[in-house]
Amino acid sequence: MSEQTPLPESPTPKGTPPKAKGDGSLPWGLVIVGAVVVYAVLFVLFNDDRVEVSFVFFSAEASLVVALALAVALGFLLGFFVEALRTRRRRERAQKKAAG
Repeated sequence: MSEQTPLPESPTPKGTPPKAKGDGSLPWGLVIVGAVVVYAVLFVLFNDDRVEVSFVFFSAEASLVVALALAVALGFLLGFFVEALRTRRRRERAQKKAAG
């Protein structure tokens, strides 16, 4: 019996896009982003009620979605600045320890 040598693969011509993997897998990142967008739109549609929000010194009437978005943004900013302060203090302690 004789062994057959495999034929060399033909080179891809310039300008030809590479072939897809063809494994049938879904782009999960795109699916997750799409689900989050759909959820966000439904969240806005179901929470369009007007609520009174107390800002300690004054009160205002706003959409529930706006009030929740404001609370999330303030929480994010507070967390960001607290973490930045902690990082700065750690760096200063490390510099003092290294210097002295």
